[in-house]
Amino acid sequence: MPQRRQVTWAQLRVGLLALVGLFLVMVGVFYVTGTGILAPKYQLHAFLPEVEGLTLGAPVRLEGVEVGNVDAIRIAPRRTGETLDRLRNVEVSMRIDRRYQGEIRTDSRASLVTEGLLGNRYVRPTRGVAAESIPPQGEVKGEEEAAIKQIVERGADLVQNLGALSKEVQEIVEGVKRGRGSLGKMLVDDSLYNHLNASAGRIDQMLIETQQGRNSLGKFIVNDELYQRINSAAGRVDALLAEIQEQKGSLGRFIHDPEVYENARQFVEKANAFLADIRAGKGSLGKLANDDQLYVNLRDSAAGLKEATDKLTKGQGSTAKLFNDPQLYDNLSGLSGDLRLLIGDFRQNPKKFLHIKLTIF
Repeated sequence: MPQRRQVTWAQLRVGLLALVGLFLVMVGVFYVTGTGILAPKYQLHAFLPEVEGLTLGAPVRLEGVEVGNVDAIRIAPRRTGETLDRLRNVEVSMRIDRRYQGEIRTDSRASLVTEGLLGNRYVRPTRGVAAESIPPQGEVKGEEEAAIKQIVERGADLVQNLGALSKEVQEIVEGVKRGRGSLGKMLVDDSLYNHLNASAGRIDQMLIETQQGRNSLGKFIVNDELYQRINSAAGRVDALLAEIQEQKGSLGRFIHDPEVYENARQFVEKANAFLADIRAGKGSLGKLANDDQLYVNLRDSAAGLKEATDKLTKGQGSTAKLFNDPQLYDNLSGLSGDLRLLIGDFRQNPKKFLHIKLTIF
């Protein structure tokens, strides 16, 4: 008869510690993956075009809050007679905490998000505002994310553009080295250096002459005459201001004499009274400014003058004939000719016209 092996307390204690450690590891795994142990869950599904980088147990975050984890990832089955929808290539099953069931509604959308540029990917459903929530085993409509591949392709385009730009810059540098263009001639041609050197020499000579006071600028800087004149003018201005402050001269009296202010005030008052009389229609100027009869008379006079001018223009009336009849002009011209001949004869032989006859009774 075989003997029974007795388990010692030490062996039992080791076994219990191993079970407790295993339990703690399981709790830690569930805590890290966000699945939880006792929290009630329900399952939702989403169809996405691609899930590259998404792993089982990846978090599901609603507005940044972790509300569940990815439970399963599988290729969406083909349906006979239907065209393959590229936007529904992969089915992602998610285990969501029931506390957030009311936040994921029928208008919510699920998409993949990459943490950083090359980080892990997770599922992000949006918070809905529709009246109905998505029931368990329901579908959250998926949206396509701007994949890292697109970013890489854009980076490749950027590198290509930078290469083309670098090539153009290299061509410009080579052209400059060969003396092509304005910049190339400026860097390669010695004539510019010679001109600059000559200009520098002339500037140096001008500065020497300026320091020695041999030109206008030098005289302005070195000669004390200008300073003396300015100092003298400043002194005269100072004396003038002192006289004004002491009420000397016409300007000093004009500034400090209160009679000037009183006269100016009286003048302003009289001017205001004069303008008030004009506005009230007093006096000849007031009637001229306010009486409508003057305007009517001037209007009638202008109308009459216009009518007379029209008649003169059209040749109506005696005055118009006087101005427009050519016969009158001819008669006047002939009369002036006869008068001129008569005056000429009178000057040559005045006795012919001055005959005196005396009769004695």
